[in-house]
Amino acid sequence: MKSLFRLLSWSRLIVFSCLFSLVITPIANATSGTYDPSFYSSNNIFFYNPTDTGCVDVTASIVTSPSSKGNQEAAAKFFTSTNFLGNGDKPMNAVQMAAIMGNIQQESGFNPSAGLGGSHTGIIQWNSPGRWNSIADPKTDLNNQLNFIKTELDGGYKGSLSEFWSASAPADLNKATFAITRNYEVAIKGSVTIPTSWTDDATATSGLQDWTKRIAYAQTAYNTYGNLAGSSYTPGARCAAVGSGNLVTGGMTLDKGTAFMNEYKSLQPTNWPRGTAGTPYDINGTSCSGGSLANCVALSQYFINRYTTKKYVHTSDGRGVVKDLLALGFTDGGHTPKAYAIFSRGSGSYGHTGVVLGIDTTRGTILIGEASCGDPLSWVGAHMYSLSKFSSSDYTYAYTDSLLKGGVLQ
Repeated sequence: MKSLFRLLSWSRLIVFSCLFSLVITPIANATSGTYDPSFYSSNNIFFYNPTDTGCVDVTASIVTSPSSKGNQEAAAKFFTSTNFLGNGDKPMNAVQMAAIMGNIQQESGFNPSAGLGGSHTGIIQWNSPGRWNSIADPKTDLNNQLNFIKTELDGGYKGSLSEFWSASAPADLNKATFAITRNYEVAIKGSVTIPTSWTDDATATSGLQDWTKRIAYAQTAYNTYGNLAGSSYTPGARCAAVGSGNLVTGGMTLDKGTAFMNEYKSLQPTNWPRGTAGTPYDINGTSCSGGSLANCVALSQYFINRYTTKKYVHTSDGRGVVKDLLALGFTDGGHTPKAYAIFSRGSGSYGHTGVVLGIDTTRGTILIGEASCGDPLSWVGAHMYSLSKFSSSDYTYAYTDSLLKGGVLQ
């Protein structure tokens, strides 16, 4: 299969090994400009709420091993029943509990002996010697470590946690998780400088270690253990169950889209022999430099074979995917994007294809899940672009709604 490439860019031209291809540079925030929300609404184009955290994958679990489940529940009960000075001498609410639980899951998987004998140890990965030595003996006891977290939080360890203690609504989960990650865990990549306070854009989290995993774990902890916090817990809307996983009803936020794409990239091995059958979701092997998963058609194939009732074995490049899908019975979306539609772009030597993960008509942006054979696997991800660009005649769409396993998303 031929190498598949990205889209038109206003800013730069990249030369790949075999041919030239134009590239769109993802944009962080696009203004609404001349976009007409009523047009998209009347054409049944879904849009997502960029600050929504209410719809989470309730079938997922932050349990990484059978033995860790009891530790998770014990920690959740501790945080929601123990008074903390910063919280007005009251227990943590559901959002605060979930934010710190998400960090513990990422740091240690709730294993009190994680890293024992190394430089960082325990559920928070305290530096050892140092903070680790201040924990009561036996140091590997979960309750002793939880009590030491209370001691540090009550004592104002490291940076300000005002945004953590002020968080209460489900929409505050990002802010609370950021505060714990940035100002208590201090999980910062190298020596980069990032804000000490939450801002609703990528700059706040770009320098944090494993931010996508931390917020995903926090969202699941909220849904799993939030009821322990009583009246402070607001059950979220259940996401529409699709296939063996979940798609967020109506489209994804950037965080959820990134997590979705990280799951795709986790499939192993990354490069199957050409023509291989029976690989996860029947992704065809390719000779892409970034591996089979770096192929844009492979991503569209993955989405179709995992989430729809149809089976797709591609026989063409990115330009032909939508045409193939229409022949399989998918709905012709013309040039109008829609959440979870598959797109094809016809121009360029091999065209391009990918999945629409979300649309924000207020900001005039579209969230695209995409891969590119000419790029490393690290580039593959959820990228934000101008909605007007993807609403042009350069793009055609195959709607997946009526064929999604679990029915049409509302």
